[in-house]
Amino acid sequence: MAVDWQNDIRKTFGNAIHQANHTLHKSPAFCDASLAALLDAYPRDQLGIWTFAKHGEGDEAPIRGVAPDLSGEELLAAVRDGRIWLNLRATNQRVENYAAIGEQIFDTLQDAGGHKVFKRDMGVLISSPGVNVHYHLDIPMVALLQIRGEKTVWIYPASEQFAPSEKVESIALRQQEEGLPFRNEFESEAVEIQLKPGMALTWPQAAPHRVQNGSMLNVSLSCEFMTVPALLRANAFYANGRLRRDFGARPERPDKLGAQVFGKALFARLLKTTEKKQVKKAPTAPSFVVDLSAENCTRPIKEPAL
Repeated sequence: MAVDWQNDIRKTFGNAIHQANHTLHKSPAFCDASLAALLDAYPRDQLGIWTFAKHGEGDEAPIRGVAPDLSGEELLAAVRDGRIWLNLRATNQRVENYAAIGEQIFDTLQDAGGHKVFKRDMGVLISSPGVNVHYHLDIPMVALLQIRGEKTVWIYPASEQFAPSEKVESIALRQQEEGLPFRNEFESEAVEIQLKPGMALTWPQAAPHRVQNGSMLNVSLSCEFMTVPALLRANAFYANGRLRRDFGARPERPDKLGAQVFGKALFARLLKTTEKKQVKKAPTAPSFVVDLSAENCTRPIKEPAL
């Protein structure tokens, strides 16, 4: 088995932190040559290229970049020498050679957790030494598998104090990105986990978290997925957002499954089928170009002269 989850994961799957061991860090699919080939095969217009300011208080948005002219080998070199975070979302769907790896991971989650796992999105993260990801949350459930390098993950309670309902609803409604405002006082409640190759981690749905790489190139698999309980909660957050914004309600947070959450999930499905098709939100405009000759391997995109 590629991923060996704890035996008691079914009891609190989706509501607690669980760790596991895996053997994927031994796979040749993640050596330098394979990663360069993956970057060449992956649709470049779908590649997430980001950098982040240093961790601190407040609400810091990630900074988007582009690398239209670099080969996979050059892009990998830029990550190694710069401050860059590459996110190859849905690699299991977009690059055939990685489909079986994704299925193996999600199948082990399904077997261990006791819930059908669907909406399977295995992203490959390739990131620079010392780079971080700001405080944020994901609406789907997430499993993070460390392949190369070391990183520290801080996971915070999925509660009103750390993830205010209105913010979570805005994320569910796709009115904002996943980032949340951070305060230093949150640290006293965080669970800090050092991830090394061969380790895997999953945490409660919608739990805020942040990540700090060690002083080496990092490769991880970020596996987003849904279960029926997770989808019900996600739809309940969506319904709450519409109830708050359209009707001035103060809906209760869907922390526990019950009749109210089921009702809100049905309401959300009804809203989604009757509302007009939304125009897809334009992605964050890129601010830098990956450039091997520049400091931190990035240079600003010059705005056109007026």
